[in-house]
Amino acid sequence: MKYLYDAGSKGGKKLLLLHGTGGDETSLVDIARFLDGGCEILSFRGEVKEDGMNRFFKRNGLNQFDLESLEEETDNLYEEIKRVSVKKDVPLSDWVLVGYSNGANIAAHLLLERETELTQGIFFHPMSLGVHKQKFSLKDKRVWLSFGQGDPIVSPESFNELAEAFSSRNADLTIKQTNYGHQLAAEEVNQARNWLHNLPL
Repeated sequence: MKYLYDAGSKGGKKLLLLHGTGGDETSLVDIARFLDGGCEILSFRGEVKEDGMNRFFKRNGLNQFDLESLEEETDNLYEEIKRVSVKKDVPLSDWVLVGYSNGANIAAHLLLERETELTQGIFFHPMSLGVHKQKFSLKDKRVWLSFGQGDPIVSPESFNELAEAFSSRNADLTIKQTNYGHQLAAEEVNQARNWLHNLPL
C-alpha cells in the first residue's frame, strides 16, 4: 500500500491520515499540519479504484457498500498500519486517526469492529456502514466526529447510527455539527484542532 511519511518535529502529534474518495496520500497533509504544525504524518492511499478514483473499499453505487471488500480492505489497512508503525517505531496507541468521508468510514469501522490498540480518531463526515457485529467495550477510545446538516451524502440517520455505535459502547465521543455540506468547513477543522490539543498525554 502506497503511503507518505513525514517525521515532523519532536513533540508533535502523530497523525494517521485516510483520504476521501478521489484523494490520495497527499490530500489531508495540509489539514494535518493545521491541526498540529509539528505533527508526524503517516498517510495512506486507498488501493481500490472506482472510475479512476482512489477509495479504501468498494461500493456498488452511492452509499451501497461492498461489505466483503470492506472487511478485506479493513484487515489489509490494519496490517499495513501495524507494519509501518513497527518500521517507524511508533506505538499504535500514539496515532490519532484522521479520516475524511471514505477514509473516515474505514477508520471508524476499524475501531468499531477490530480489537486494536489504536484509540483516537478525528473523523470528518463519516457515516454508518450498517455493520454492528462486535460488542466489546470502547471505553479506551476517544473519537471526534463532524456532520454537516446540509450534507447530500451523509444522512442524519446514518450519522446518528454511527455516533450511537460509539456512545453505546462507552467511547469518549465529541460531535461537531455545522450547517454546511460534505466539504470540510473551517469551523469544524478549528474545533478538531482544539480537541486534538486537549487530548490527555
